[in-house]
Amino acid sequence: MKKNYDIVYLTNTPSFYKINLCNEVAKQKSLLLVFYGYGDEAVNTLLKDNNAYNFDYTFLWEGNSAKRNKFSCFVKLVKLLKKISYNKLLFSGWFVPEYSIYAFLSPKRKNCMLCESSIYESNISGLRGFIKRAIINRCSTALPSGVAHKAIFDAIGFEGDIHITGGVGIFHKAERVIDKDKARTKKRYLYVGRLIECKNLRFLIERFNNNGKPLTIVGKGELDQELKTLAKDNITFRGFIENNKLPEVYKEHDIFILPSRTEPWGLVVDEAIYWGLPVVISDRVGCCNEMVITPKTGVTFELDNIDSFNLAINNIEQNYKQYRDNAIAFDFEKRDTKQINCFVSVI
Repeated sequence: MKKNYDIVYLTNTPSFYKINLCNEVAKQKSLLLVFYGYGDEAVNTLLKDNNAYNFDYTFLWEGNSAKRNKFSCFVKLVKLLKKISYNKLLFSGWFVPEYSIYAFLSPKRKNCMLCESSIYESNISGLRGFIKRAIINRCSTALPSGVAHKAIFDAIGFEGDIHITGGVGIFHKAERVIDKDKARTKKRYLYVGRLIECKNLRFLIERFNNNGKPLTIVGKGELDQELKTLAKDNITFRGFIENNKLPEVYKEHDIFILPSRTEPWGLVVDEAIYWGLPVVISDRVGCCNEMVITPKTGVTFELDNIDSFNLAINNIEQNYKQYRDNAIAFDFEKRDTKQINCFVSVI
């Protein structure tokens, strides 16, 4: 007899926030995660034996996902899904060819699209747009992360059920101790993330070179040396810091800043708010509506607009206490529960 799962989740690599979310979902519904390897898409969790988790999991490819044989992965996927049965097949977007092809083999009523891409970076015109539309329309249900992600489904006229999850997973939450009376006159700004093109760090450094405010940059990447050469003395580079050590870094700073040109969600914004930091982010960060604008935990600025950026900095400093109080008050338990319930509700 075939083993039946409520949800088979076809995803990329085992990121820690995805594992945490699936562990919670699997307390209510039987769940199988299918990965195509380990890779650089996110901070990966090295998975242990199946007994360490509430869900089952399997890999279509062992090792580096970027070097996987897509045909081999597709064959393994077909064989795997023939051996089991499922109520819902959850696709983590449309960018994986071996998964996308299977959307046309699985019954539409069973297919569900999880969308962590926002309308800001998703082209829905031309040939690529046609392919996205075809894959999405093979699904009866959609789970977009936020308003900017739901906009993709609205733009193509998706006719299935849509449930906004409000997040992309559950990050690790150490016990939170926040000094609510912290009030440094000179605010310390913090960036955490990779030092790569899409993060728009040249723009950030040029702005802080001009305003002279203290900025700490945490992370590593291909632009490391170039950015260090560009930066003035008010900008400090801390290199890569392990995730479990970041809470202390957040506590040392007052305002989090993310100037990205494109950011499907921006989980680091969630983490900063959890540690009580109001945020300044570009209007191309996917979580801007759910995590910043609606709960008023910070301000957004128009991408690459210097005047808009300067206004955002002035705004957050002049109204710092209000934004910080809102960040501290943000209800992460409610947000995480909403994500879990959205997954459960697709059954």
